[in-house]
Formats: sequence, structure tokens, C-alpha cells
Amino acid sequence: MVLQLSVRRWSRVSTLMFRKVKPFSQFLVIALSLAPGLSSASDEGALQKLAEAQKLYESKQYFKAARYAFSAVDENPARKPEAHAWVTLSLVKAGLEQSASYFFIQTLTSGERSAIRRVLSVAEKMLWAVGPDLLNPYLLKHTSAEDYDPKSRVAYLYVAARDALLNGDEKKALGYLSSISKESRSAAELYQLRAAIHASSGGLDSALSDFSTCERLASNLDSAGRAQEDLKNRCIAGQARILYEKEKFEAADRVYDRISKQSIVWTEILFEQAWNSFRRNEFNRTLGKLVSYKSPALSFVYNPEVDVLRAQSYLSLCLYPDADRVADEFNKTYAEMGQQVKDLLEKNRQKLSALFDAGKLAAAQPLTSSKPLNRLMNRFVRSPSFARWIQSDRDLETELQNIQGFAKSNPSVALEKGKGFPEFLNEVLNFRRKAIRALGGAFVKNSLLDYHSELISNYEKMSFIKLEMLRRFKEKLMTRKPVDEERAKGNVVPRRRDDQYYWSFNGEFWNDELGDYVFGLESDCHG
Repeated sequence: MVLQLSVRRWSRVSTLMFRKVKPFSQFLVIALSLAPGLSSASDEGALQKLAEAQKLYESKQYFKAARYAFSAVDENPARKPEAHAWVTLSLVKAGLEQSASYFFIQTLTSGERSAIRRVLSVAEKMLWAVGPDLLNPYLLKHTSAEDYDPKSRVAYLYVAARDALLNGDEKKALGYLSSISKESRSAAELYQLRAAIHASSGGLDSALSDFSTCERLASNLDSAGRAQEDLKNRCIAGQARILYEKEKFEAADRVYDRISKQSIVWTEILFEQAWNSFRRNEFNRTLGKLVSYKSPALSFVYNPEVDVLRAQSYLSLCLYPDADRVADEFNKTYAEMGQQVKDLLEKNRQKLSALFDAGKLAAAQPLTSSKPLNRLMNRFVRSPSFARWIQSDRDLETELQNIQGFAKSNPSVALEKGKGFPEFLNEVLNFRRKAIRALGGAFVKNSLLDYHSELISNYEKMSFIKLEMLRRFKEKLMTRKPVDEERAKGNVVPRRRDDQYYWSFNGEFWNDELGDYVFGLESDCHG
């Protein structure tokens, strides 16, 4: 009996971490009811307002430019596409991307090609600021690759590839991603996505190349920070996973070792390194890797498969009492966790906003939170997808304050309830908040369902291990000799590279030794 770490499964999950959602048509319906009153004034007034908006835009008075362009619609409704395009560009320049999302969508749905092409110059920036779940449907329906200039086309390639993936067409997705511009801000993320698709479909050499390119591009990003560092480390981990899949275990180990222990990614791949040792029958090294998760420094990590692999390692050494002990601890530890997840989901069955708040609260807690449910939620609330929704929610508050500041600096701007450009933006942002909380809540709900299903699967694996352990123990008592080839293999003494540490675990944890422990257990398979 051998359980396996599936790199193909990881690749497929990583490409489908986003889920298909219905277009937020309500966003348009509600926002349209807020549109300024339309008059029958001449086109001359509208053109004057638009000309003034362009002058203000060129002089970097972006909020004032947006207000003038907005008021042009009052003068002549027929100028709405052009006016909304200028409002979009001005608000983006003012750092108000959440507010700009309404006007961006309105421009896309107008059918006016010149206006559409104008706003597509900021499509990539809007995509990452607002999130693909809101914009994807409109970009796919109302634009084509020809509408984009070479620099902004990456936005279309991403949304088209994403849509193809959600519809199960990996070949089509790869087609869209076949010509990624390395000059794009999003190039590293797109290479990571393309690599994951290659890995999922069996193109391991192509995946390895793309993960390597992703690492290089992420390292060279101008805005180097935690997100870029994590992306770089995830692409390094991707290379190691491919080498593991190709059964180049020593090479995979060397690549895994390039990931800094300071990175959150390292806490995930330590488990994969343990699998790498397991595949080489270095069970003592496997157990050494896994015991690091018992350290107070890694107490925040939630991964039931760690205990499954620990039990399987003891089983491979024919140390049945130890395997049985791990299985019992597993049942005690995770039974309550499964019930907590079930209770949270049932309590908030129709309350996506409450689930978003739960995820947001978990993300705000220290990683070392003592609450088991927070430890579970750490696995997804700190992901790039959920982090983007949290950031968007924060951006809304910032934009609301900035809008009030811009308005107060212009005494002629109306601030009365229900009147003027600032009030219109406030209503847009209020609805935008509802959309963010619904999407973020759906993400939390789906993630909890996935991990609950995974927990049940791990229970089944642990039960299988216990049954196998009992079968072997019985046969050992009855025959006093090895029964099958797997048992006869026993343990392989771990080899240490010149650049590799080798610490014997003595029951104490030292942060600089985490991940480098090796047990010294004797196999009982020949007893």
C-alpha cells in the first residue's frame, strides 16, 4: 500500500483556484438608476465640458477632469461613451480604480469602439486592482484581441485563458498564453499560470521552463516586495514539483532548498520535501522533516496530510505502535475541526458577507493564532486571490475618504445627499462593497467545503493505514518473517550533501535547524 503526492493534482488545483461566477449585471442596473439627470441641452455644451476635461487631465488635475467629463452627459446623453471613457482614465490616474470600475464597464458595454479602445489602455491595471471576477465577463463579451494595443493585450490573453480553463479547455488556454510579453507587469503571473497548465496536461519540460522564467521575471519586478518574493518562491517550488514528478528526487531536493525559510511558501513545501525523501525510502529523513511541524514556530500550519505521511512512514519502518499512536492523535485532533467547519458553513449557508468577515478576521490574526479554525483558514485567506479582495475592501474606504477630500477642495462641487459627482461615486462604492463581500464570501465557502472534503479523504487514508498496519502486525506474529517486497525494503540511510545540514532530533526545536532534522530509528521490518 503506497499513497502518493500528486503533482498533477496540485497543478490542476492551482490553475482552477478561481471559480466561475455570474456577471454582476446588478452592478449596471443599480448604478444606472443613479445616473445624472439627462437634459436636452445642445451638443456644444457637452463638447466644451469634454474639452475642459482633457485639459484638466493633461494638467494632472484628475478628479476635476473626471467631474467635468461626468457632467458632459447632462449636456448631451449621446456623448456618454466618450465621457465615461474620460471619467475612467481620470479616476484611474487619481488612484480611484474601484470607483472607475463602473465607468469602465459602462464604456465596454457602449459598443463605441473608439471609447472602448481608449479605456483598454488601463485594462491590465484595472484587472489587478478590481479583480477578474467582476471584469472578465465584460472584457470577453465586448472586446477582442484586436481592440488592445500590444502593451495592454496581456489583459485580454489572461481573461481569455482563464475562461478557457474554467470551461476545461487547457489546449485553448495555452493557445492564448503562447505569446506572453515579458515586458508586461503581469508576465510573471502568466508564466506561472502557463506552467501549471503544462504540468496538469503532462507537458513537464515546458512547465519546468515556464516556472524558471516566472522565477526570473518575479525577481526582476521593480516593485519588489512580499508578494513578488512569494511569487518567486512559488515558481521555485513549481520547478521542484516538476522534478519530483520526473522522479529526479535529488535535483528536486536541491531546488526546494533554494526557498528561504523566512518565506510563507517554505512552510508549505517542507511537507513536499518530506514526500521527496519518502520516495527515496529515506523514512528517517521524512520523519525529521515532518517533526518540524511540531515546533511552536510552525504551530500555525494546518495540514492533516502531515500526520497521514507520518503514519505511513512509521508503517514503512514496520513500527506499528508508532503508526497507531499517530492515527489516534489524528482522530482526536481533526474530529473537532471537521465539526467546526460544518457548523460555520451551516450557520452561514446564505450569508456570504459573514463568511467574508470570518476570512478577513482570520487573515488579520497572527499566524500563530491558537484557534484551530484560524489555522485551517490560514491555508487560503492569505492566498493572492483572497488577499486581493481584502485589499479591494480596504481600497474602498481609502477612496471614500479621498473623494470627500477632493470634493472639499472644490467648493463648487455639490455634497448634498443624492446630488453631484462625489455622491454618485459613493453609491457606486457602496454597491462595489456588496460585490466584493459576496465574491470573497463565496471564496471562503468554497474553500471550506474543499478542505472539509479533503479532511474526510484523509480520514479514509488513515483508516486504510490502520487496516494495513493490523494486517502486517498479524502476519508478523504468525509468520515471523517479511511478507511482501515493500516491507523487505526497510529504511535507506539518508545521504547528506556537502551543502546540506544533518541534525539528529533530540526532542528540542531550534529555529535554524527546522526542516533539517533526521530521525535515527531502526526498521523493524526484518524482525
